[in-house]
Amino acid sequence: MNSLFNSRRSPTARSRLARLVVQGVAALLVAVTLSACVRDESDPAANAGASPTPPATTPPTTTPPTTPPPTTTPPTSAPPPDTTPPPVDPNPPSTPPPMSDVQRFQATLYPKLRDPANFCVGCHGVAQIPTFAVDDVMTAYSVITTQQKVNLVNPELSRVYLRPAVDRHNCGANASCDRVAADFLAAIQAWANQQPAPTPPPPSGPQILKSSVTSLSSGAGATARADANVVALFKFDEGTGTTTVDSSGVGTPITLDITNMEWADSGLKNVTGKAQANATDSRKLFDMIGPAGQFSVEAWIVPANVTQDGPARIVSYSSGTATRNFMMGQAVADYRFRNKSAAANANGDPALDGANPDVAAQLQHVVMTFDPAVGRKIYVNGQVTATETAPTTLAWTNDQTFVIGNETTSDRPWQGTFELVAIHKKALTAAEVQQNFNAGTGSLVTLSFDVSSILGAPGRVEMLAGQVDAASYLFAKPKLVTDVTGVKVKNIRVAVNDGVPVAAQAFRRVDTTVAQSGTELSRLGAVIPVALGADKDQFHLEFEALGNKMGLAESVAPSAPPVPAADVPEPALGVRSFSKMNDTMSTLTGVSRGTAAVATLYTDLRDSLPATDDILAFGSAQQAAIQRLATAYCGAIVTNTTACTDFFGACTIAAGTRGTIADRIYDRLLGVNLANQPDKAAVNAELVDEMNDLGCTAGCTGATATTALQATCSAALSSAAVTIN
Repeated sequence: MNSLFNSRRSPTARSRLARLVVQGVAALLVAVTLSACVRDESDPAANAGASPTPPATTPPTTTPPTTPPPTTTPPTSAPPPDTTPPPVDPNPPSTPPPMSDVQRFQATLYPKLRDPANFCVGCHGVAQIPTFAVDDVMTAYSVITTQQKVNLVNPELSRVYLRPAVDRHNCGANASCDRVAADFLAAIQAWANQQPAPTPPPPSGPQILKSSVTSLSSGAGATARADANVVALFKFDEGTGTTTVDSSGVGTPITLDITNMEWADSGLKNVTGKAQANATDSRKLFDMIGPAGQFSVEAWIVPANVTQDGPARIVSYSSGTATRNFMMGQAVADYRFRNKSAAANANGDPALDGANPDVAAQLQHVVMTFDPAVGRKIYVNGQVTATETAPTTLAWTNDQTFVIGNETTSDRPWQGTFELVAIHKKALTAAEVQQNFNAGTGSLVTLSFDVSSILGAPGRVEMLAGQVDAASYLFAKPKLVTDVTGVKVKNIRVAVNDGVPVAAQAFRRVDTTVAQSGTELSRLGAVIPVALGADKDQFHLEFEALGNKMGLAESVAPSAPPVPAADVPEPALGVRSFSKMNDTMSTLTGVSRGTAAVATLYTDLRDSLPATDDILAFGSAQQAAIQRLATAYCGAIVTNTTACTDFFGACTIAAGTRGTIADRIYDRLLGVNLANQPDKAAVNAELVDEMNDLGCTAGCTGATATTALQATCSAALSSAAVTIN
């Protein structure tokens, strides 16, 4: 149920809360199930491409003789069989006909997508987009190729493989997901192995107009980072899933388990959650930094505000609020550095604070260093904001846990977005800090594609580019830089390793004449699939027209439309859209929509809430947004004593009042005498169990009562009984 409390709820409690949603309206669960399906396509005729049966070597015995017998002497027995050999094709093919790519798909991956045991066909074999598992092989093939669900150059980057392997999407338990992923990967590799060598274009007719070749490492702004002593590096470029993994390549990678955080376009966003390593992975930092006796913690972050305190934990190596090896934190407008040394207590105090203020609600580069010869320093955007002269030594212990976004006890959340976190076994120098600041997050660089040989004069196309996640690159803002005027530019394609990906070529639409150097050619962005990886992939541009030269237009088959489901009935129920959801929660709770915490969160969540009342379009991500909004509304109640007493009857929970509180929640949020509402007694039991699970079996007060009241309120407010319209 409510994501804020997942970390504190037992499996039994989670199953109880789940039944509350089930009792709301079954149709919503059907919609969520549909949205959870994988996207892929389906299969061809089972015997397509089979060879015809060869002719028999001996003709039938009933074949009449070539000369009829004399009419005066009827035969007394059957004539002997004709021994003439059957006709033979005078020009037999020297080799069997080549398989088409559709046939290769049909013989390798397609059967795996159609296999019910692999979970795709139940959704993507019916009408769930993308329809790569439907029973028409041409439709399935079109979707799987034009929507870039497979990568035949590097099968391990195929989206249809990553969904079960990494996202664990709709494939059951881990063992089942591993089996499905292995099946898909083997099939994609078999398909890739059957690909013919590329055929060069014929010498006559239009030729390919190609720019020079370049790579991300050659781009302007691609400053190398000072990572010679890095021991852990998190780039947060996974973009999906419940883990983020150390990519330093040093020792055993540290894996952070993500709870109640969200993937953002630029990284990992936190409001109330955290990403935490296990004890074994965390030990890596102690083992590598302890012998060095010095370290640096570095982060590219975007603080959500300059008011959070605690201090809010940005990066911590600790075991609670009072014991740690180090901490990078935010104390309102200051960054705070705690480090356990011979001169500090178990919590790393006294802390070192940055210059006030050094926190800004924008992208910042923050580095904290410890050198036993001089002590600690804090850098913000390459500049020193705090320093000390206090020689000492580390006094770390090996039982601490590495965590970002919160304390290990989940009670010191930091709100903001992580774009990069690095731990170094060295106190970075001022020059190294400046170098990493200049390198940025590594998100975008400027690539230069030389086109002088096409124009017959100096010229280049410049374009922003960068890797956005493990499977894709972003290309944006192309512009032509040349002294030549009146240059015709048409149909730009981005090629990777001499191949032009079929889909996502947004610059195909370019058709213009450039009158001035530096003119932007397109405001669109193109998302191109990764082939061999950012360190190996090579890029060039191709054009249909550039200057007075004409090249290949390269027509592309459109993506096949989804197969419509036959006679799908219109749902009798709908889900409240974003504005209706907000209005409903405000009316039911009595909390104004203008309340600061609610209004701010609603603005952030609006695009994640349902856009229409179509229940078939409802997705699990929308339910997560609904839960967060419900948590904010219920939080506004419990933090106001008057409102809390009016809503729940009291802001404390006595042992004998849990049932009464549950009844009040039902009456206020779910209503009475309404059709299709869940049974009141059943809901009452679930809400009472929720209060029990949160420590209020014998009654509770203070923060425990506040948490329990907020949890039960938001569980009911985010349930299907409220969201169904």
